[in-house]
Amino acid sequence: MTDENIIVVSSEVMNKRVANFEDQIPNKTMLITQRMEGYKRDIYSIIGRGVSEDVNTKPAITESTGFNVVYVGAEPGNGSALHTHPDEVEVFIPFSGQWSVFWNEGENREEAIVGPMDCISVPPNVMRGFTNVGSDYGYLMVLISGDENKAITRPEEIVQGAANTGLTLNDKGYINDAAE
Repeated sequence: MTDENIIVVSSEVMNKRVANFEDQIPNKTMLITQRMEGYKRDIYSIIGRGVSEDVNTKPAITESTGFNVVYVGAEPGNGSALHTHPDEVEVFIPFSGQWSVFWNEGENREEAIVGPMDCISVPPNVMRGFTNVGSDYGYLMVLISGDENKAITRPEEIVQGAANTGLTLNDKGYINDAAE
């Protein structure tokens, strides 16, 4: 049985679709919140640009169709501030450590504690965030649906906190760094 849609791919082509972790360099300013206390984290852009606010983000694997993959590494007590994606599902899968994935604001806040190889999927338009609640540096894989780099929304106090560290967004949704 043959299928005319099946293609043969060379090693040269496939090697452009391999991201060895040892070769990855974390982006310390992929998002405006990364300088804020409690939100300091290493973000590795593995497949696709995702929701990067850094115009210079260069994923290890550029070709993505319908999804983006990032790895996040963080010390205990650090993670991502509340934010929402208007059109994208966001999936969290810890590689190591214990993570609180939380959603909703204020008195409506809920959370799930997830550990290695657990999985939680957050639908579009839900405020969400995550924190390493373990005792060691941990890694979390984040998958985001979609092909385009779309803006995310944050509560105003988070945007102001980022501005206090010198990071704001321009009218295209990319970082302005007061230090530059």
